[in-house]
Amino acid sequence: MSKPCHFHVLITAAGIGSRFESQSGLPKQYHQIGDKTVLAHTIEAFNDIDCDIVMVTTHPDDKWWPEIKFQSKQLVKSCIGGSSRKQSVINGLLAIKEKAQDTDWILVHDAARPCITPDDINRLINAVKSHAVGGLLVKPVTDTIKKSTDKSHCQTTIDRDQLFAALTPQMFRLGDLLHHLQQADDDKTTDEASAFEQAGKLPLMVLGNCQNIKITYPSDLALAHFYLQQQGRL
Repeated sequence: MSKPCHFHVLITAAGIGSRFESQSGLPKQYHQIGDKTVLAHTIEAFNDIDCDIVMVTTHPDDKWWPEIKFQSKQLVKSCIGGSSRKQSVINGLLAIKEKAQDTDWILVHDAARPCITPDDINRLINAVKSHAVGGLLVKPVTDTIKKSTDKSHCQTTIDRDQLFAALTPQMFRLGDLLHHLQQADDDKTTDEASAFEQAGKLPLMVLGNCQNIKITYPSDLALAHFYLQQQGRL
């Protein structure tokens, strides 16, 4: 008789945040929002989720992770990430795989998305856990989208009715995710769902909360602070 499947969280925190342009050289996941780092808020967002482990991928030269403080109800471990998002996730999956089954579910989440809510996480889990492929949180694109080949002049407007912005977490079975990431084209794999798309699979889209922003620029910290206050987490 096979063992029941379990849930695991993989938080990707191996990036250096080149677009964040921090004068101090501090990666964005270690900047403060209130009295906690971005990464601490992200880890704590999964406190009420029924999962076996939270695995955090870190940069080989990360000197801040050993000093980070957070209050987690989960078992939190870390492993060294890779030179790309794809390789970091593969490394994290291999670390989780040591004590997990291929049929276990993995929720991959960006360290720079601290405003994810338990409601969104549970909505994703409930929608995807019976799906054959897996799925991800998304939000409809609401801005008018322009196409430009020279990045200076707009040439055409793209119909946004069929466009959605990919969010995280993205949820797939461990064995499937590892296989498709290892087979996927590096340049085309910007998130986990794209690896499945390349294999002809159709991940399920689950509408997420617009507060689930990704911190990319310093100005995003203030907005994240506001959202976390609204959620009662500050």
